[in-house]
Amino acid sequence: MAIWLTIMSRIDSLQTFVAVVRSRNFSNAADSLGVTPSAISKQISGLEERLGVRLLNRTTRSVSPTEAGQMFYQHCEHIIESISEAEALVSDFDVSPRGRLRITAMSNFGRRELARIFADFSDQYPDISFELHISDRPVDIVKEGYDFALRIGTQEDSRLIAKPVADQSIAICAAPSYLEKWGKPESLSDLHDHRLLMITNAEYARLNWLRQFEKDHGFSLSSIERKLSVNDIDLIYEACLTGMGITALPTYIAERHLQNGELIQLFPELDIPVRTIKVVFPQNRYLANKSRAFLDFITAYFNER
Repeated sequence: MAIWLTIMSRIDSLQTFVAVVRSRNFSNAADSLGVTPSAISKQISGLEERLGVRLLNRTTRSVSPTEAGQMFYQHCEHIIESISEAEALVSDFDVSPRGRLRITAMSNFGRRELARIFADFSDQYPDISFELHISDRPVDIVKEGYDFALRIGTQEDSRLIAKPVADQSIAICAAPSYLEKWGKPESLSDLHDHRLLMITNAEYARLNWLRQFEKDHGFSLSSIERKLSVNDIDLIYEACLTGMGITALPTYIAERHLQNGELIQLFPELDIPVRTIKVVFPQNRYLANKSRAFLDFITAYFNER
């Protein structure tokens, strides 16, 4: 029992120290922990005495960590997070998934895919709700407190885990009305006589799908008319449907229109590199039942399509 009390006392002192460094003020730390400022001061002094080193620089208005204190704080923060995760793991054990999931996703993918995914997921897990943030700007999901981000392409943040769930295939498309007016290109070199629609903020649509064939087919991309360049995929998609030109679209956007004949796929034999759709989440965060349920569901969702 004595050993257990000692361990709990030390954990309390670490929690107190972390609260003080985060708030930079004894009074604010005391409020967050529900104790008095004098109790905070006494506990910090006891911690410094036990360690034999000064951890905080104190002024009348604020406190800040010393060099040793900053190093100690980083380790304490990991310890406190590990304790919180362990408690969450036990309390979450054998409990039906419930709660709220905060998710951020790319605009065009979110609009076209997530409503259906959420609806099917909610049929299985009615006690889970969603807060969805649609944005094409880079979102720091660790700093902003998101459970998941749905992204396409590379992932270079070492704080995050990126789990591939599907491939994003690309189709070169044109509307029947466009082909009736301008003819159907039978080869890439025929594109000299056609109008291309470009999505300026999408790597796959900046004519990169043609560059690998430029040398082999002996034509210059600079001579092809770019009828419309815009940084919005939905506008390009609508322009293609109305017969304005030829463009590259992700199959999750074009698939339905290709099936019903509203769009025609050109050059289906082209081997266009696919990009990967990934579910991204913080590396060191415990995955609660609700998060594991969603990760398993969305992986199976795309695998079964």
